[in-house]
Amino acid sequence: MTQHAPGEVVARIRSLQPSLLPAEQAVAAVFLEHTDRMVELSSAQVAELAGASRATVVRTCQSLGFTGYQQLRVLLARDAGYAPAARPPAAVGPAGTVADTFAQVASAVSSMTALLDPAAVADAVRAIAAARRMLVVGNGLSAPLAQDAAARLGGIGRPAEAPMDAIGQQIAAALLEPGDVLLIISGSGANSSTVRVAQAAVDAGATLLVVTAFARSPLAAMATSVLVVGMGDLSFRAEVTVATRIPQTILVEGLVAAVAEELGPRAAAAKALALEVIGRNLDE
Repeated sequence: MTQHAPGEVVARIRSLQPSLLPAEQAVAAVFLEHTDRMVELSSAQVAELAGASRATVVRTCQSLGFTGYQQLRVLLARDAGYAPAARPPAAVGPAGTVADTFAQVASAVSSMTALLDPAAVADAVRAIAAARRMLVVGNGLSAPLAQDAAARLGGIGRPAEAPMDAIGQQIAAALLEPGDVLLIISGSGANSSTVRVAQAAVDAGATLLVVTAFARSPLAAMATSVLVVGMGDLSFRAEVTVATRIPQTILVEGLVAAVAEELGPRAAAAKALALEVIGRNLDE
């Protein structure tokens, strides 16, 4: 039986739901809506709630990577014991909204990283550190994060380009070669402009690293390594409309730190130089 870490099950269902067939998506929606009741529901009851057949319930579980409904039900019951404690009511007004946002992020940390593959992280860090040329791309609300990632990588001695124009991104990707790396940041993993950039890089023989919230997406299917992080309580629709990039932002911070460790003295020298430059530009 495949091992599933505590907290992974709900994150996996949310991440894979958009890739399922329509009837399977309806079953997955029942799993998510009634997570705390799954131990009490039979497969027939789930099928009735979803407007599907019992066979579809079983097929949905298997599409999600579980042996069947019984395994999924047991794992959801297990994970109920790992659920974070309910947050206390926040103060009212703007200050309360801000404080509640921090509390929401804190309570979602385990689900953010539930699908993050340690081997994929290690492969990505090594590829970034060793790349001859480095390109970072993000569009829409991922664009600022791509710019930030490139700047941070440059600050540790790993020069990176982050063109903002969609056509310019495709041209830059097409000019990559084997041994070069394209890092794409895309919450949905389905932005059409970004997919074209990825295809250009793949056609050129470059290594493609993708940071996304959904494990089955056009970009994930093309990638050499996929780093999946997301807010556990956001559906695909919410990811597109609300579009939080908090998990991806934290992941970029971690990747830069890990690449700095991989680069060793080279990163240390770059950081020292950066501090010297910053110091010369600070007013007393």
